[in-house]
Amino acid sequence: MTIKQLTWQETQPRTEHISALLQDLALDANFLTLQPRIESALSLLCPKIRKKYQSRFMLLKAPDSQLFFSLLDNSIRSKLPTNHYGFAYHINERQITLTPAKSKQDNFSAIDNCLFSSWVDHESLFGCVRQPEDDSFKLQSGLVHNVNGGVLILGLRSLLAQPNLWERLKKMVITEEYQWVSTDDANPLPIAIPSMPLDLRIVLVGDRLSMAELQDYDPEFFDTSLYAEFEGDLLVQSDEELKQWSAYLKFLANYQQLPPIDTSAFVELIKAGTRYTEDQYHLPLSPDWLSTQLTLAAQLADECIDDNVIKSSIEQKQWRESYLVERFRESIFTNQVIINTQEQVIGQINGLSVVEYPGYPKVIGEPTRLSCLIHFGDGEFVDIERKNELAGNIHSKGMMIMQSFITSEFAITHQLPFSASLVFEQSYNEVDGDSASLAGLCVLISALSAQPIDQQLAVTGSVDQFGNVQAIGSVNEKIAGFFAVCKHQGLTGQQGVIIPSSNLRHLCLNDEITDAIKNRQFTIWTVDNVADALYLLTGINYKDDSSISLYKLIQARIQMTMTQEKQPTGWFNKWRK
Repeated sequence: MTIKQLTWQETQPRTEHISALLQDLALDANFLTLQPRIESALSLLCPKIRKKYQSRFMLLKAPDSQLFFSLLDNSIRSKLPTNHYGFAYHINERQITLTPAKSKQDNFSAIDNCLFSSWVDHESLFGCVRQPEDDSFKLQSGLVHNVNGGVLILGLRSLLAQPNLWERLKKMVITEEYQWVSTDDANPLPIAIPSMPLDLRIVLVGDRLSMAELQDYDPEFFDTSLYAEFEGDLLVQSDEELKQWSAYLKFLANYQQLPPIDTSAFVELIKAGTRYTEDQYHLPLSPDWLSTQLTLAAQLADECIDDNVIKSSIEQKQWRESYLVERFRESIFTNQVIINTQEQVIGQINGLSVVEYPGYPKVIGEPTRLSCLIHFGDGEFVDIERKNELAGNIHSKGMMIMQSFITSEFAITHQLPFSASLVFEQSYNEVDGDSASLAGLCVLISALSAQPIDQQLAVTGSVDQFGNVQAIGSVNEKIAGFFAVCKHQGLTGQQGVIIPSSNLRHLCLNDEITDAIKNRQFTIWTVDNVADALYLLTGINYKDDSSISLYKLIQARIQMTMTQEKQPTGWFNKWRK
């Protein structure tokens, strides 16, 4: 049996040594310090000595945000020479000539070696020909001219929404020539304009869906371009990596001209980051998320960002976002939704779930009452959610796995003489995910064995066909949701939750729950097998040769039911006599 009761220290990342470790942190960092894959791809796109055959396109799976574009632009700019490049168009009545630019003031001289834009249209990207009423002409430059000789960073989503724009840009970069064309076939260019040499490298930034769309639209291009991914989190396995992450945060704060970060702030930032990544060994690198935390704290800071302002800013943010959470929990607090946390009931269990509400930035942890009834039948397992088309495919898969376990355990030589119905009580929307399969299996075994389940405990976890308990997501929100209900109904000291052992590394509970665990008012248990969870819930072993067990109780019930079915009825016995 692999049951473990967690200490309060295990419910949060270990941070007691952070202040001493980061004292006088002197590491230098930049945006690419913790992005070796992007650094490698950029070294091929922007080598010190360029060759004709080197790639001119780079695909970067990354956030399509203004801050990310700005940081990437700043990093690429530092890798490029500041050589002047560009051309000048000279208009003499209806004659246009092209010469190399002599200064940056020339009309088509490159103004920078790196530029970015998350959204473009034909005019902003390629420029245009303007013809005022006096019959004169004016040529207007676009991004490709302004950064000629350098690197242009573009949002992939924008180009995919305008396929003609992308095809023209790709052709220009490959042929190294810019040709003036009219966007309106009915109105051709009023004058012949010489083409311009174009030396350009393109970085296309987009999310996974945008990359997939490009792969479908232009598979040859996708397969031949440089590709790299922005690493959204950092695996922390040593103090050195923790220092690098802290230096990265200081770089971001300095880049946005925020107050300096005090060493004490990193403890709270690590806790917040762990909740965001849902892993004690991974810290976020997302510049947008980190920037949001630092900016909110900076608004409360006087001279520096310390632990107090980080705490205050997080609490204020949670309060601003808590209206919907409070409304969900109010329905439980007022007994509109029934959740029992203080009794023992046969065929009923508290499962842990989360609600994702459209237009709301977070998931909401919400305990759910699962019930199971057993009646004479032919071994059918009725998942009421699936029967009413309120269950998603993953949920249905979890219920089928649960059914497979029961069938293999008790119906090896004969069909079960029972049928069962399982339902999420007071659930009126579609449910999905397999995190309730452990709770469903436990409540089914409780109903079959007629043994009560302790309602002071709630359960989350998925199971496989052998009864092994597997990891689930949003474990912190699920625990917080059940704790809130227990606190409202009165903490007994026996209440707690059962989670998979593999979810231990994902824990980062808030200080209120941690204090309750420290004061023995609440408990977190981890298990590896359904038998472990059943022992905690019922106080009886699932299988035990030396004493009574749930397995023996179910077998005895099956035998008794089958014996009763074989006995003749009273009128049949009388007729035989």
